[in-house]
Parts: sequence; structure tokens; C-alpha cells
Amino acid sequence: MYSMKRASELLGIPVVTIRAWENRYGIISPSRSSGGHRQLSDGDLARLSFLKEQIEKNGLKISEAVELLLQSEAAPREQAAEPSAIGQMYDGLVDKLYAELMQFNSAQADLTIDLAFALYDVEETLRRIIVPVLYRIGAEWEAGKIKVVQEHFASETIMRRLSALFRVFPVNPSLPVVLAFCPEGERHHLGLLSFSLFLRKRGVNVLYAGPDTPLMELEGIIESQKISFVASSVTDPRYTGKLMAWIEETARNRPELRFLLGGAAFDNPAVRRDVKANVRYLSADQWENWSQA
Repeated sequence: MYSMKRASELLGIPVVTIRAWENRYGIISPSRSSGGHRQLSDGDLARLSFLKEQIEKNGLKISEAVELLLQSEAAPREQAAEPSAIGQMYDGLVDKLYAELMQFNSAQADLTIDLAFALYDVEETLRRIIVPVLYRIGAEWEAGKIKVVQEHFASETIMRRLSALFRVFPVNPSLPVVLAFCPEGERHHLGLLSFSLFLRKRGVNVLYAGPDTPLMELEGIIESQKISFVASSVTDPRYTGKLMAWIEETARNRPELRFLLGGAAFDNPAVRRDVKANVRYLSADQWENWSQA
């Protein structure tokens, strides 16, 4: 639950405006705390965020935005789940967070990330907001549209938030152990960290080695820690060759080991080598089935 002031800070909507929308349109239903203070729910924040998005991005009047909100909530569940309303909310937060990071506005970026986690659960936030922002930053950097310092600032800001979450989730010892790393030379590891958080939330013990990991040092870890899955992410295609060669060699010695690969480098089918190993290429929308053969 959120106080009116906290909701205002997260959404960037003045308290007086929130109260005016409530009084005129009844689109939120604040409850009362034990001390008598008005509190908003996650659902209230989602509705307010939707209204703000329609007004600022699509140029609707508040009355038109409210009508669209009511229509989307009255639609059958399968229709409501279409990208029309919900997808616009995702896109709005992606655009907002990206713009704040490019402007070096860390305070507002933190509030936007807070809002995302308030509106959606961790998995949905990672897949629908954080990962798309990371992909956009990577693509813009590769195209020379943003500066190196902007890319570094954005990456460090997101990494700081994700690293703090990593310690929150407990480990289920009955689940398989996953070793996660980026190969030598590859320093863009936030996509891998997001996937590792997805696994940790489900109780998976993820040994996170991080970026620029020497491949020759992994054999001892795989043996001593009884690794069942190896997850690796590559953004730059230059670093896929050695990784795939290492996978081929490792698979010959450990045929039971399974490999999960992701990252922008593997979006190109030409980069995906036909290795004789249990290799899967995963995009963010396939994370749910990560352990399937």
C-alpha cells in the first residue's frame, strides 16, 4: 500500500491531481490505514499510470483516458491481455526509464524502477521493462546514437538495483545448480543478471560469475559445485567463437551438462553454431521453460 504522497512521487502526478481524478471519475478506491491515512493499492497505481500515459503520450483528455481505461477493464480477460492497454503501459515505462537514464537522472530512474516493481511482479518487470531497456541501450550504443558514458551510467544504475535484489531470494537445495557467466571479453552482463534473478526468485541456486569470465577456470567450479546448467549471455558476436568451442569440448567430457545461451549476439542465426551438445537459445519470453530439454 502507498500513501498519497508516495504514489505522487512514484507516478510523477501531483497529489491534487490524483484527488481530482478520484473525486470526479472514481477511478481509484483508497483505503484507510489504522491511523486514518489514505492508502492506494497496486491496482490504483496501475490505473493512474495508465491515465497519465494516455494523456502525455497519446494526447487524450482525462475524460477520454478514463473512458479507455473503463473499456479495457470491462473487456473479456483474453482481450484485456492484448497489447492495446497493457502493452502501452509497458512501453510507457520503458520509454520513461530509458529517457531518464540517458539524461543521467538517477533519482527519477530509481523512482521509475520502484514504480515498475510496484505495478508488476519481479519476473514481469524484468522481462517487460528492464530487458527491453537494456536491449535498446545496447542497440543505440552499437549504432553510435548514444555516448559510452551514457551506456555505462545506465548499465551501472540498473545493475545496482538488480544486485540488491539478488540477495533477497532464498535458495531451494532440491533444485539444480546453475553457473552463469559471460565469456572472456564480454562485459555486457545485465541481461544475464536479469535471467539469474528470474531463476533465483524461483529458488534456483545460481552461481553468478559475471562478465569477462576466463573459460579455462570453469572446469573446477563445474566439478566441485555439481553444476547441472550453464547459462551464458553474449552481446558482441566476436566472443561467440571461443564460447562455442568451449561448449563443444565441455559437452564431450560432460554429456549430462545443459547449456542456456542468450543475448543479442545469438539473435543472428548465422552465429548459432550446430554443436553436438544440449544447447538451448533463450529469449526473454522463453525463460519460463528454461529447464525443458
